[in-house]
Amino acid sequence: MKLILAIVWTHITYRIHQTLVGVAGVAIGVGFSIMMAALMEGSQNDFISTLLDALPHISLTDERREPTPQPADLLYTAAEIHGLTPAVRRPGIKNPMATIASLQTWVAAALTPSVQSKAMMRYAGRNLTISVIGIDPHTESSVSNLATHVREGSLTSLYRASNAILLGDGLARKIGTRVNSKVTLVSARGITVTATVVGTFHSGFRATDATTGYVLLRTAQTLENQIGIVNEIRVRAREPMEARLISERIGEQTGYKSIS
Repeated sequence: MKLILAIVWTHITYRIHQTLVGVAGVAIGVGFSIMMAALMEGSQNDFISTLLDALPHISLTDERREPTPQPADLLYTAAEIHGLTPAVRRPGIKNPMATIASLQTWVAAALTPSVQSKAMMRYAGRNLTISVIGIDPHTESSVSNLATHVREGSLTSLYRASNAILLGDGLARKIGTRVNSKVTLVSARGITVTATVVGTFHSGFRATDATTGYVLLRTAQTLENQIGIVNEIRVRAREPMEARLISERIGEQTGYKSIS
């Protein structure tokens, strides 16, 4: 053992230049590896926080995964039906609150109901087609970053007026509205609602900021002429990478189309 240490010490002391070059090379290599690992980890975290966490990870819509089976198909395996027009089904998710409560028993995620609607917004002689999203301000902050994107007002400002709306800043500039402006919303069903602008938001997505407005659930339900309707349940998983598997299981359990 002493002989080995003596040989090592001799090489280190008599070849000091080579020793320093070797140590420096190893240090540079290890440091470069640590730097690249930190860069990749930081890029992944930034991607998740900027893009994935900006919106809900899973959207459960009222679209059925498969057509509603006919009673004869359920009773008789040999039954075959041709030319049958399906009955008109009431839009929306059936028993949305019960569905949310059932999912919360096993989904490690935050859930909130919402209503998706399309409307024509009129202001100062201009007409624009926008997406109107009905939300619950108390639970919206748990599934999206909308609360941090608000530039004027806040999510709770939607309670300030009977029909309040939060507009994207691009949409507000395009049509020329300001806080406390009165706009008219006309839905595809012909329902007209006068709304008060209570704030603006900036999400960083141009298409969203220029075409989207957020209202309370009851305002969106009024536009759809369906009181109590909820046509989407949005989910934010604790682990974004597990959203696909959770989405598939939610779709199998509820029978509705679930998109991750």
